Amino acid sequence: MAGRNHYITVEAQRIMERFPEVYGPPPWSIKKTSLAWGFACGEGWYPLIERLSADLADIIREDGLTRFRAQQVKQKLGELRFYARGGNERSAYRIAQAQMEAAKTCEHCGTRPAQKKSLGGWLTTTCDTCAVRLLRSRS
Repeated sequence: MAGRNHYITVEAQRIMERFPEVYGPPPWSIKKTSLAWGFACGEGWYPLIERLSADLADIIREDGLTRFRAQQVKQKLGELRFYARGGNERSAYRIAQAQMEAAKTCEHCGTRPAQKKSLGGWLTTTCDTCAVRLLRSRS
């Protein structure tokens, strides 16, 4: 692993370094990309993001998408958002599949089933166990 970027979790950095064709090579500059902050979502979605990244890397190689770059990976309004440029229909379809999978996967622990819930005014996709834990930690 390259030098540790303290803005990014160790696991997010590992995924990003494993797929430079998707995320670009490190280091990720705060001045150039939102990816300098890593993935702005719970670690329960990291396995899903890693599978998506592997599939996108295959699509990039197979379809010659030399200009493909992920721009931002985050949770917004309880949904996975994976923003990229330089893709094609195959990459867009695979990203949409991952977003549908995330809608049923707990953002916090990765279990299924999960559903979108409002916890203290914040929307998140969570299982019942994590929802209870998160509500307790906020009170």
